[in-house]
Amino acid sequence: MNEETNEETVELIAVQGEVEASVIKGLLGSAGIMAIMKSDVVQGVTPITVDGLGVVKVFVKQGDLERARELIEEYRRGE
Repeated sequence: MNEETNEETVELIAVQGEVEASVIKGLLGSAGIMAIMKSDVVQGVTPITVDGLGVVKVFVKQGDLERARELIEEYRRGE
């Protein structure tokens, strides 16, 4: 096993909803950064958000954190 597979994952961002988290995950993936989404969202026919229950957290490897933040910032600025 190499060191990269044992590298700690850290929270990159917490967003409102799975759609936004999926967009971010895809953006990072296109740059070669593996991302993991975690949430306490209860899956159902009609998604609802109540007091943070719709929050989805995106995690990346510690070594990718800075680049991932840069990519999100560029994306939000429309670059």
